[in-house]
Amino acid sequence: MKRKVLAAAVLLFCGVLNATAWGGPADVPRILLVGDSWPGFMQLFRCFEFSLADYPALGGMGQRGSQTTEVGIRARDFNTPKYLERVRQDLLDHPTIDVIHLSLGGNDFVMDSNWNPGTPPEQLAAFIDTVNTNTEAVIDYILAIRPNLRVAVCGYDFGNHSMGNGATIPQSNAVWVQFEQSRLNRFGGGHKPRTVYIHNLGLMQYYYGIPLATPPIAPRTVPFPGGVAQDYVPFPGGNPNYNTPLEALIDHDLHLTMPGYDLLAHRCIDEFYGAWLSYPSVYEVLPLTENPNASQQQFRVTFSKPVTGVDKTDFSASGSKAADVLSVTGSGAVYTVTATLGGDTGPVLLRVLDDDSIVDASLTPLGGTGAGNGAFSHNGPLTFTDPAFTGDDDFDGAMFALDDTFTPVDWMLGGQRFYPAACDANGGTVSVDPPSIVGNNMLDECELGLIQACLHNPTLDLGASHGVTHAVAAAAWQHNITRMLSDLGGAGGRIPRAVPGLDTLLAGYMTLGNAQSTMVPLLLMTAINVVISLPPEVVIPASQNYTPLGAYFGPDGDADGDGATNRQEYDYFMPLGGRDLYIAAALDPTMKPGDQSVTHSTGGAYDQGAVFPLGIPGTLDLAGGFQWRRDGQPLQNTNTVFGTRWCELHITSLGKDDGGVYDCVNANGQRIFGPVVVSVNPMPAASPAGLLFLGFAAAVVGVWRLRRRAA
Repeated sequence: MKRKVLAAAVLLFCGVLNATAWGGPADVPRILLVGDSWPGFMQLFRCFEFSLADYPALGGMGQRGSQTTEVGIRARDFNTPKYLERVRQDLLDHPTIDVIHLSLGGNDFVMDSNWNPGTPPEQLAAFIDTVNTNTEAVIDYILAIRPNLRVAVCGYDFGNHSMGNGATIPQSNAVWVQFEQSRLNRFGGGHKPRTVYIHNLGLMQYYYGIPLATPPIAPRTVPFPGGVAQDYVPFPGGNPNYNTPLEALIDHDLHLTMPGYDLLAHRCIDEFYGAWLSYPSVYEVLPLTENPNASQQQFRVTFSKPVTGVDKTDFSASGSKAADVLSVTGSGAVYTVTATLGGDTGPVLLRVLDDDSIVDASLTPLGGTGAGNGAFSHNGPLTFTDPAFTGDDDFDGAMFALDDTFTPVDWMLGGQRFYPAACDANGGTVSVDPPSIVGNNMLDECELGLIQACLHNPTLDLGASHGVTHAVAAAAWQHNITRMLSDLGGAGGRIPRAVPGLDTLLAGYMTLGNAQSTMVPLLLMTAINVVISLPPEVVIPASQNYTPLGAYFGPDGDADGDGATNRQEYDYFMPLGGRDLYIAAALDPTMKPGDQSVTHSTGGAYDQGAVFPLGIPGTLDLAGGFQWRRDGQPLQNTNTVFGTRWCELHITSLGKDDGGVYDCVNANGQRIFGPVVVSVNPMPAASPAGLLFLGFAAAVVGVWRLRRRAA
């Protein structure tokens, strides 16, 4: 349902990241959210994951929906190959999903019905029928994908939206009742196989009361909306003479707050999902045999709970040759199945069949009553499609997940994307109407990647050139990430758990440390607070509580101390070689924009301790990449060796082990310079004259560094 305030709110709520890889029953995806902004916000807030934790037998189950929901989508638009394919792909990626939470048709009804109090009843009925027909086409497509899928059509609440010019609140709500009643008649009450309807009219009035009534109506005093157990009586619930209380709406229009959507999630669980998710189901069929073509192969089959009645008749094996199930061993939730090709070789696919003979402790059959609704055929380990974070400084992972999160609102962002190759949300401005984020023309993956490079190089020490050191970066980062996690409510709080990685992204902006960067967390969290009412343990981050390193990492900082700012190095090196070349240059004082000054390009014999610059002569393809090697082995920057991935190699003090055969190759491994042979003369025993020489050499090095810094 399109609202400008929603566009801005969703834009600023930019921290929902990906879930971690599935490693067992915990976090197994079971619910797919499909449709418009109602399931879209429930996905953003992770409402089912948090609500299921309130049910002892259901905690740890996961949800998906970032690819299959879109704010503002109509049923007629969702009923097209683009969106249907998204649903199919998510179900293929996550074969453990068996519950489809569907919310569609509200946008068609609000924006396209053109209803007013004078609209002929037959015209409205015909329009509603068209909306429901498109919704049913989506349902039919989903049900055809797998026999174990169940679809719940989740109804809307009254909201606070006038349906037509001159319509009173009771008239507008009566239209909503007509719309929802038609959906109950079509999808609920057993009218459509494997499909149910969830009635929510008046749900928020029941929990929040009606403060605007005269006198105010207290919570839990209006009728609770009737559900399936009550044959949907009363329908509607609540008091249709009033709208949904504003306290339950984030936009004072049609969309619920995070607590409101949590209540809706509990309603869905209580009505249907709790029973469905408690049925025994298959979580994994994992091949155990190392050779996938062996004539005899074993599989580990894991169920969602302990079951009995598991034997050979509950499985089928197939392959390029005739296959058969040889044996089944195990108990509880885990069984080992051995399949044979009868002496032949080749891959085997094991399927779990369902004839209702596999039951749990309460004698509930696999997938619930009904043959085939617990079948499972996916072989192999199960993971979420998003990669797991590699650490608390995985900035790329944070941005990739953020981009995935915003798929439901792509059309609202005016072209702004969040994957690393496009994200520039730092250092610029945030516009609410129209919604947009304008950065500082430096990709965040490069700005944050510079921090990450320092954190991952324990030997980094650019102190001699007044640049950053690993120790300085690591100490600041540890303080900032710890403080940010605390500000967000701690590792066990709602925000870090619902928005994994938000602490990483915001701590990164704080560490960048210039005035614009440190404002980003403040703006984002302030905006989120408007949208979801932050839990009391969450604190809006304040820059004075962090350790900023703007002198090293900000756009105007100088990480390597070579006199060129990070922005200057970015502007010069990014077009030449992308992020890797920029980061290498930003952390190498011998790599400066437009400065290729070394003309020495031959080998020879040099004294130990001498300064040794080596450059590639002629016109170079600076974008082709460089990798210096000694004796065929790639060189890495150290405290005395710089420029190993640039057109100039600098050794500020030759060591006895620096002799060898030097050459340089490009990014394709092709030699573009050398080989040249360098030998290092041993340093003579110290004498008064020798000491004088060493002092002179040290002075030369100092002058060279000074010139490089001042250049």
